[in-house]
Amino acid sequence: MKKLATLLLVLTAIAVGFSVKITMTSGGVGKELEVLREQLKMFKQLYPDIEVEVIPMPDSATERHDLYVTYFAAGEKDPDVLMLDVIWSAEFAPFLEDLTDDYDYFELKEFLPGTIMSVTVNGRIVAIPWFTDAGLLYYRKDLLEKYGYKNPPRTWDELVEMAKKISQAEGIIGFVWQGARYEGLVCNFLEYLWSFGGEVIDEKGKVVIDSSQAVQALQFMVDLIYKHRITPEGVVTYMEEDARRVFQKGEAVFMRNWPYAWALLNSDDSPVKGKVGVAPLPLGPGGRRAATLGGWNLGINKFSSKEEKEAAKKLIKFLTSYEQQLYKAIHSGQNPTRKAAYDDPKLKEAAPFMVELLSVFVNALPRPRTANYSELSDVIQKYVHAALTRQMTAEQAIKNIARELNFLLK
Repeated sequence: MKKLATLLLVLTAIAVGFSVKITMTSGGVGKELEVLREQLKMFKQLYPDIEVEVIPMPDSATERHDLYVTYFAAGEKDPDVLMLDVIWSAEFAPFLEDLTDDYDYFELKEFLPGTIMSVTVNGRIVAIPWFTDAGLLYYRKDLLEKYGYKNPPRTWDELVEMAKKISQAEGIIGFVWQGARYEGLVCNFLEYLWSFGGEVIDEKGKVVIDSSQAVQALQFMVDLIYKHRITPEGVVTYMEEDARRVFQKGEAVFMRNWPYAWALLNSDDSPVKGKVGVAPLPLGPGGRRAATLGGWNLGINKFSSKEEKEAAKKLIKFLTSYEQQLYKAIHSGQNPTRKAAYDDPKLKEAAPFMVELLSVFVNALPRPRTANYSELSDVIQKYVHAALTRQMTAEQAIKNIARELNFLLK
């Protein structure tokens, strides 16, 4: 018995000696965290020697970004695997493991080209695309049918007209979106800006936001609240989940949000299950339609140990595999980055809009690509929010954005 006990102790010591623990950050928007925990249970079955601890992050991308800045500045070895917004690749590249030589290991030729561009910095692959996003228009298809509308609005003006008529008759809100001062506001603003024919920076890197189109776009956002009154004044505090909760309770006709909301809106306990449609965002005055490219990638901390990096690669390969991307899309409503997943009948059954609106995701527009994007974003957030809270006019806000961006990007 003593020999058996000794043998068991030795085997346990060997098992412990070969095990490794890694940490991973994750957001908690919608079912994101819940689904990840289920995926990690599957991963544990394949790799019992790898323990993964999840570090929940704030829903606000801006707050999450600031936490990462703190980690990297201190040279922290944790987290090992980082969930990264598509706009952070250039800024955080010096602190991320170079994965260029692992191109074939991660099967990156199978991914959507735009998602690979989002993780490529100076020819180096610094992260692996996990899921992709684009802004979408959710609408109450039952209410549109009730008031004689066969199709969702094609233009912003049509949205205003429909939202006014239906919201006044039903005693609910017309249109909810993300208006708090954080990264989500920049995404919303850019969709209006682009659809009105404006740009922030041109192809040569020149600041061109000081234009009549930009003023009109921002004024339209302000008018949604104070002139047309289809958006509540409280929208200036809304992030994704705030808008989603209002819409899911049946208290709004239209909502701008990301694909993740679909799974929640159609959950068994949702008051609007089966009553929601999804469409591209409306056309602007010039006939242009635009959606901001979103999505998140998975990178590896450069300061992690060799063993932790190898374990992290296995985890990322698992989470970005065809089977797991499909699982994530079906259960949390987040779009795959692998091309083949869009041909899978399971995806079309669970989230038909992902397949039907594939062109929206493929053609979504990226935010300005610059290493100091976070500072650029702060400027836009500050002045767009100031206009939405009527601290200054739309024209003043755009001029202030242009002035500060010219100084920043010199």
